[in-house]
Amino acid sequence: MSVTLILLPIALAVAAAASGVGVLGAAVTAKGKDGDESRPAIRVRTRMKDSTLLADALGNLGASAIDVAGSRVTAEVDGITLTMTLTDDTVWEAHVEGRDVTVVSATELLQQLDTEYAALVQQAVAEKIRARAKGSGFELVSETREADDTVTMVLNVRAEA
Repeated sequence: MSVTLILLPIALAVAAAASGVGVLGAAVTAKGKDGDESRPAIRVRTRMKDSTLLADALGNLGASAIDVAGSRVTAEVDGITLTMTLTDDTVWEAHVEGRDVTVVSATELLQQLDTEYAALVQQAVAEKIRARAKGSGFELVSETREADDTVTMVLNVRAEA
């Protein structure tokens, strides 16, 4: 079986959630692509934008055969083929295919991928803050990481800034 998922940018997902699509941002539509009811289309909110971080997140999930080619990312995850394509209107569309793929398993895979991606974005942002703090007139006083991997940084404005 195969499942196609359309990954909405966070801003669109918030609007969709407000209109009743759901807190988790996932909703099964009545028909899949080309009206094929056996291939449901699912809309899932996402914060994914960077294909390099996306490939790294797939690697963290244990994916193999990861291929990034412009606006297309493909990978094998636990016997499942995942193909993600960035559409012209910058919305990721994910197609999940495998023998035992269901709407639930495809959605769970994309949620796991989103979680991994978010952690990588957080790491990249924290690194940029560390690198730019001094040159921007700040001093990094402390940095802590919580059990849920949330990073808290305390910055002071330097007196000479």
